[in-house]
Amino acid sequence: MPSYVTAALLSKAARSSERSYRLIDGSCEPHGQLDGQYSSLDDAIADAIEWIGHLSESDHPSSLIGVEVSSTNGDWRTCRAPVPWLCPLPR
Repeated sequence: MPSYVTAALLSKAARSSERSYRLIDGSCEPHGQLDGQYSSLDDAIADAIEWIGHLSESDHPSSLIGVEVSSTNGDWRTCRAPVPWLCPLPR
């Protein structure tokens, strides 16, 4: 097999193994305020935790947050169901 074909196949394999993550709301739809894509689960969770810290109501409907991961065929799969993650500390 020519080296350029091998390099193209390796590049395609690397792209297909890259995952991205997104945050979802209580209806399992992309979250209205946290609608970005993240390169890691840790980045997605950190963004959600930071955002929740700014909410004034611990039972705010948007505090239900889950995580989806991209699949190799382009679909999204739920890897964490939407639940309330944190409650704000008393002030």
